[in-house]
Amino acid sequence: MSYSSRHRYKTMREKNESAWKKLKIFITFASIAIVLLAIKNRVYIQDYLYSYFN
Repeated sequence: MSYSSRHRYKTMREKNESAWKKLKIFITFASIAIVLLAIKNRVYIQDYLYSYFN
């Protein structure tokens, strides 16, 4: 594979596709982290909800 020194500019469509891909990956990992934190602190969350609704 030869190396080209010519810079290839990205179109707005290519930029938007890469941005959406990065955003989806970020949202996926953030939601996994939130679920893990909720599982880790489930007793605290249950106690808070019981005291809030009683």
